[in-house]
Amino acid sequence: MVNEVGRKILTTPNLDALYQEITSILQNEFDFHHLSLWIYDPDHQEAILKAKAGAFYAKEIGDRIPTDLGMIGWALQSQQTVLANDVRTEPHFFAHPGLHTQSELSALIQIYGTTIGVLNVESDETNAFSENDRIVIETISDLCALAIYSNKHFLEVKNFNRELERLVSGKTKELQEANEKILQQQELLKQENKSLKTFIHQKVPKFDIIGSSKPLKELLLMVDRIAPTEATVVIQGESGTGKELIAKRLHENSQRTQAPYVTINCGALNENLLISELFGHEKGSFTGAHTQKIGLVETAHGGTLFLDEIAEMGKHMQTKLLRFLQEGEFYRVGGKKALRVNVRVISATNRDLEIEVQEGRFREDLYYRLNTITLRVPPLRKRTEDLESLIFYFLNSAEFGGARTKAITHDALQLLKQYHWPGNIRELQNAIERLKILSDGTTIQPEDILIHLKLPKPAQKPTPLINAITALEEVEKTHILRTLEYFDGNKTKTASALGITIKTLYNKLNRYDTLSTAH
Repeated sequence: MVNEVGRKILTTPNLDALYQEITSILQNEFDFHHLSLWIYDPDHQEAILKAKAGAFYAKEIGDRIPTDLGMIGWALQSQQTVLANDVRTEPHFFAHPGLHTQSELSALIQIYGTTIGVLNVESDETNAFSENDRIVIETISDLCALAIYSNKHFLEVKNFNRELERLVSGKTKELQEANEKILQQQELLKQENKSLKTFIHQKVPKFDIIGSSKPLKELLLMVDRIAPTEATVVIQGESGTGKELIAKRLHENSQRTQAPYVTINCGALNENLLISELFGHEKGSFTGAHTQKIGLVETAHGGTLFLDEIAEMGKHMQTKLLRFLQEGEFYRVGGKKALRVNVRVISATNRDLEIEVQEGRFREDLYYRLNTITLRVPPLRKRTEDLESLIFYFLNSAEFGGARTKAITHDALQLLKQYHWPGNIRELQNAIERLKILSDGTTIQPEDILIHLKLPKPAQKPTPLINAITALEEVEKTHILRTLEYFDGNKTKTASALGITIKTLYNKLNRYDTLSTAH
């Protein structure tokens, strides 16, 4: 999305059209309810509406507001991004007639210390904006600032050329001086264009690898160090730890980033199919080979080949892969012509390859060919500091569990953080998706986790998760009474839905009455 904005900036010289393009892109990407772009008029201490999208009917293009009004005015006065996820608590919020704004984010459009305007987004929902939303909106604001700055220079060059055409009448010396100025301006625009493209690439936030724990930082530091090299890499880690993301990061930060990135799961195919998928086959080489097939090795030429679950590869396939790595060439199945390609091989496994070698299941010579560098991805239980960031990332991302985002109570969050997640990030992602889909309301409660996830109790002594008012027994009581109410007091259906006997249900109901009497 940021790259799309960057392309619009580079191809839309008219600023008014560009402003509208940017707001439309943001509306399509995030579906915010109200978007608007304002340009600052320092002479009159006002902000001028230049573009809008969504349901922003309160103002018309060209309307002005004073800089002491609302969140937009406060952003201009405080010279910083202003974010309110509940405008009822924001003293600077100004309610426009006809709008029902609950959350508002105002980001400065600023360059070289000069304030140009404000990019403003509003939502009819509370807690609508995440930290990633703030980063993206600030990034778009920075791009707008660069576009306006570059456009100013572009107009200067354009006006200069017009004046030059009028004055050219044989004044050779003056013409040469003018040409030199044009070249300087053009070079400046080229440099700014180059800087803008670099800026777009660098400012896009990476949402794929989430966390800031020490084990993750150390891993990513090593990844970024070896990515620009041509070293073969083995990525080891338990299932669900994100080995595929590490492989992708190695490719994206390498010299091969513009070339293909091809992946295959070696454990998903039998040996013959795997050989055909990797190296391809000639027409008629076996029954069913009606046409020639280009293998993934050829497809990845110039780029990166990622072999996932490498330890599942059979011995015959291991031999063929070793020959390819040693000689740099291969044959299609049924082919007689040796083919050469240039690929970087990255592999991954959830097993310890050294043990696999010792027990004779994996070729030692292939192991050393693949294993110039080993990267070990820590399990989630070794990076518990990242749990909260991951939980909020999955909660706030429309990619996981549908477009609707949900909040979570402190007690429910602590309940999730207490669990040891043996399935790692994949299990956590699945759990959050399940909670987003199955839980009622806009906020996930502790009872939602107990009902929909049924997480086992941890082996270690748990820290107190729910305060005295909402003790675990109270959560159970609330859940049972809600279920009983749902079935209109039918205890047989309630017990069946809860997975307990009717006797157990009566015992619990009697105990709740006793507790209520005691209190």
